[in-house]
Amino acid sequence: MISGRTQLYGVLGHPVAHSLSPAMQNAAFAATGIDAAYLPLSVPPERLSEAIRGAHAMGFQGLNVTVPHKLRAAEICLWLDPVAALTGAANTLRRAPDGYQGFNTDAPAALALLEAAGVRPGMRAVLLGAGGAARAAAWALARAGTEVAVAARRPEAAAELCRALAAALPGSQLRALPLAEAGAEAARSQVVVNATSVGLPGHEPAALPPMRLGPEQVAMDFVYGDTVFARDAARAGARVVTGEQILVRQGALAFSLWTGRPAPEGAMTAALHAASGARR
Repeated sequence: MISGRTQLYGVLGHPVAHSLSPAMQNAAFAATGIDAAYLPLSVPPERLSEAIRGAHAMGFQGLNVTVPHKLRAAEICLWLDPVAALTGAANTLRRAPDGYQGFNTDAPAALALLEAAGVRPGMRAVLLGAGGAARAAAWALARAGTEVAVAARRPEAAAELCRALAAALPGSQLRALPLAEAGAEAARSQVVVNATSVGLPGHEPAALPPMRLGPEQVAMDFVYGDTVFARDAARAGARVVTGEQILVRQGALAFSLWTGRPAPEGAMTAALHAASGARR
């Protein structure tokens, strides 16, 4: 039951009704006995600054930020952790006296999952997308030591991402690639990452470039649910890192940043699967 002592948290997105983060984080608070509530907060892009100021005024202790707000949120924060500053994207906000501190938990979550899936230095990778999630993915791929080709619908955005991260991570190998060439590049690569919004509920229908995946590849999808990309990758025998895995890992890091406690990842995963199954 929510009372006057209940701490408030939430996720800002547009749209956000599909988000499974409330079920996952509320389960984490319940499992650890913390009196807190986590809410979905739908905010259009032009109202983001106002919404973040309002959340602080209302006492929200922490926020997650999802599509399409991660880049703008980083600009609004009072302070950024090194990864958020480097990528220019913040997906986790922690309350400070005069505003919010910004963190990027997507990037370390993706790195840990890629390495666990067998990604090693020297591998070739194709990254689809150039937004906030793609910046986190590019950081993770570069830190894993892969050679990264970035393909996006807006070539200038892919090129800018490569320039920014190459300057910030000396020795990294990033290059922009026309989206039409992503399929051929994927056939020569060991890692393929979808960091676009394709497959995300509430977004306009779109399609990824045709690509043939195989059992020797790792396929990571930042979008969770039964996406075409993840389904095709699994059917081809690729090692699939799902959006659900990323959501739990980054959410666990956010929980610890907010509370100072280890996250109950088992409870978070169970709640995520239950909420996902209930929507099918």
